[in-house]
Amino acid sequence: MGVRILVRILGPVEAELAGEPVPLGPPKQRAVLAVLALRPGRPTAVADLVDALWPAAPPRSALKNLQLYVHQLRKLLPGGLSFGTGAYRLDAGAYRLDADEFDARVTVARRLAAGGDLAAARDAYHDALLWWRGPALADLVGRGLLCGEAAALDQGRLRAIGESVETVLRLGGHEDLLPRLARLVADHPLHERFREQQVRALQAAGRHAEAVAAYRDAERVLADDLGVPPGPALRALAPGLRRPAAATPARVSRPVPAELPADVPDFTGRHEQVADAVAFLGRPPAAAMRIWALSGTAGVGKSCLAVHVAHRLRPHFPDGQLHVGLHGQGAHRVDPADVLARFLRALGMTDQQLPVELDERIRCYRSRLADRRVLVVLDDAADEQQVRPLLPGGPGCAAVVTSRMPLAGLAGARTLHLDVLDREQAVELLAAAAGPARVAAEPAAAGAIVELCGRLPLAVRVASARLATRGHWSLNRFADRLADGRRRLDELRVGDLDVRASFQLSYDSLEPAARRAFHLLALLDQPTVPGWLAAALLDADPTDAEDTLDQLVDAQLLQLTGADQDRYHTHDLLRVYAAEQAAVAEQAGDRAAALDRVFAAWVAAAERSAAALTGAAGAGRFGAEARRWFAREQTDVVAALGQAHRTGRWEVTWRLARALTMFLAERSQWSAWQVTHELAQDAAYRAGNADVAADLAERLGDLYRDRGRFDRAETYFRRSLELAETIGSPVRRAYALRGLGDARWGHGDAEGAVGRYVEALPLFEAAGEHQGSSHALRGLSVAYRGLGRLDEALDVARRSVGAFRALGDRSGETYARRTLGGIHLDLGHLDEAEECFLHCHADFARLGDRLGMAAALLGLGMTQVDQGRHDEARETYHRCRETFAEVADPLGEAYARRGLGDALTGSGRLDEAQAELAAALAVFVAHADLRWEAYARTSLGALFLARGEPATAREHLDRALAIFGRMGARLWSARARELLARAGGDGAGPPPG
Repeated sequence: MGVRILVRILGPVEAELAGEPVPLGPPKQRAVLAVLALRPGRPTAVADLVDALWPAAPPRSALKNLQLYVHQLRKLLPGGLSFGTGAYRLDAGAYRLDADEFDARVTVARRLAAGGDLAAARDAYHDALLWWRGPALADLVGRGLLCGEAAALDQGRLRAIGESVETVLRLGGHEDLLPRLARLVADHPLHERFREQQVRALQAAGRHAEAVAAYRDAERVLADDLGVPPGPALRALAPGLRRPAAATPARVSRPVPAELPADVPDFTGRHEQVADAVAFLGRPPAAAMRIWALSGTAGVGKSCLAVHVAHRLRPHFPDGQLHVGLHGQGAHRVDPADVLARFLRALGMTDQQLPVELDERIRCYRSRLADRRVLVVLDDAADEQQVRPLLPGGPGCAAVVTSRMPLAGLAGARTLHLDVLDREQAVELLAAAAGPARVAAEPAAAGAIVELCGRLPLAVRVASARLATRGHWSLNRFADRLADGRRRLDELRVGDLDVRASFQLSYDSLEPAARRAFHLLALLDQPTVPGWLAAALLDADPTDAEDTLDQLVDAQLLQLTGADQDRYHTHDLLRVYAAEQAAVAEQAGDRAAALDRVFAAWVAAAERSAAALTGAAGAGRFGAEARRWFAREQTDVVAALGQAHRTGRWEVTWRLARALTMFLAERSQWSAWQVTHELAQDAAYRAGNADVAADLAERLGDLYRDRGRFDRAETYFRRSLELAETIGSPVRRAYALRGLGDARWGHGDAEGAVGRYVEALPLFEAAGEHQGSSHALRGLSVAYRGLGRLDEALDVARRSVGAFRALGDRSGETYARRTLGGIHLDLGHLDEAEECFLHCHADFARLGDRLGMAAALLGLGMTQVDQGRHDEARETYHRCRETFAEVADPLGEAYARRGLGDALTGSGRLDEAQAELAAALAVFVAHADLRWEAYARTSLGALFLARGEPATAREHLDRALAIFGRMGARLWSARARELLARAGGDGAGPPPG
């Protein structure tokens, strides 16, 4: 057999062949190899691999991605990776595994120790532990992968270390073991065997007082963290610790380094983070050294915060403070060996005493700090490998580490990802240098400046410095200068503070594919970019796109966001910087092609989801998924639509708007509906497409109709009708007529509404446009109901319900059934009405239609009032109002308050009823909604009759009767006359119709 590939998992996952490294690809591909390598020759089910790669929730592309990873691994292991019966298997003869090499050597060491050859056993353990390069699977555990497997491997290492230490103790090497045991206890404070071995080694070395202190520390930590006493082995040492401690010799004076840079005099904000860090790092010495690791993008203030915290901690670390800038992002990153030489000199070692080898320097450094209280600040680290040699081992020490990328591999570290300042803190920082008086004089401009700086501390500090040196500038003038995106980074430069330069360091470290992704992301106006869209932007496989974007995330040039961390966000200033780079590095044609791919992906996804909202699919699983998709993507779709319009992509603009209509209508997203459809209609006019313009005019009419703004609605429906007649489209004409019927009904003109619906129906039927005829039937049934023609209304409403059902349109059927419930209510069929409204509410809930749910509750409350169930009606109307409020529908809230007033009147709670009815009436008058104004005045007439105030009742009823008369609302006219007669009026009023 030839040379086999060596797979390394005792540390970050790596591989080598004949001593040369082998590229293993992205993290999940490395995880596949690790899982299979840990099961040599045994099959691993596909489902188990999917669970390992995506512990939370696998994406739809999980199987495809897994197949791609396996395909790539087969290139590295020709003939070694096979598939059968739903499982993958890695041939044990195709590779070597470092974990197996480790286990084999530990087995030899144990056999030698058992045979009494302790020196050989010590050497065998040493050889075994050399296979470890850090925590097992470190690069995968940092991403939440294979944590269980890593923990099992790490436990095996700890057992071997414990056995190795025991061997050295039996050989009498107590003094030599003490620094090592101090580090082991610090790294693993709850590991009792290390604690017991430390106490034994201290006793054997004659350091009784330290042995007592170590035992007591073990007792305290076990009690505090686990709530248990020491185990039998550790407790057995207690009797030997009870003799008095010998006098401790006086310490020799040692240097006390004080290397911290000056604290920032105008440090601002971060109060909670500072307090947390000081509390965490400043506690009395514990079993383990404490590490506080800060990460965040360039300019976010990591170094300032680290130095500020370090100054606050100086009293807690009387033996000194060490500080070094590691230049992790630059081309000249600092070698840990050079840092250790500097630190050792600061701790009193001469050049002649400095060891040459890195390992020896690490040992000397940790030995010198083992019993001291020293704070070490490691600023701008590249990665964990640069940091680990510089960490002290003594439990009395602490380290503050800053890095642009999260250092997840630092065991036991408390991590903090630093974000930008909030607005108030950013303005405070601006004022610190620019002057509080200037900021107070122009607060709006100050707010604009910090937002244009993205609330990034470095940018805000530069802005304040520029203002401080230009006292003649107003803040408004500077805000205007920053508003020009092409010049913004030029403005944010003063002295050696340069926002662009700070970004450049991260940018220079990127591979070409990541640079291209950084450029292209800046082309999009969206707040966030979902992963699937990024793949389209980059014209790449989703897995390859994710791997590329992960490089940007690691470089802190891109942020993961969203509930599932599946979207990408670029800080505003980084977007400006990326756009600068894109303009230089990417050809205009390539940029346009990237945008075209994104818009094509948006249109395809939006239209697919829109189709799932209609017909039978709308009520099922596909409809629910489509609603979730729109809810998740709405903000970005709307932004993409605006960018499409601005860049002259007219068809994209109107196709996205039409795809959004139904979802925005269901959710009462009035503002988004208006903005998107007005842009789309403008696009249709610019493209000369009258058919699309007519459709969009009708959709805008629907918007204003649903908002109760019937004048605007009628304007758009008439515009749609004119365009339909221009292009000679009977179907468009029918839809416009149906809309005009809705508008006439909203104006209180039921007869006019009937005429429009009757005119539209044969046009729909002739064209086979069953969706349109179903809606026209529903509108006609509503108009008939308003005219008091209830038998005709009932018949047409039933036809409408059946028509929608035949189409499989659950939403349309439910709205038609809600209309049917109202007709039953007017006919006095209260049980049938209640059944309709309850059925509708359940169906609307399944559809996720909050507006429909509110409408169903409104009808149910009316039914309960007519049934005399006033207490139940009150609860129903409260739920109804809350639901209308959730969809931001103030007119709907007024409908609910008017019904609540009726319920309160029926319960005799007249003061509360009057307040609700008066509030509702004010809304109806403000919206010029005559029908509901008349309903509210009828309710107020009933209220004032109950209060014994007939004159006031007559005033409201007379005005209601006048409106009902103009509307031709015979049923409601009759109700108002009946109440008016009870109030002592003649009950005549104007003739109906």
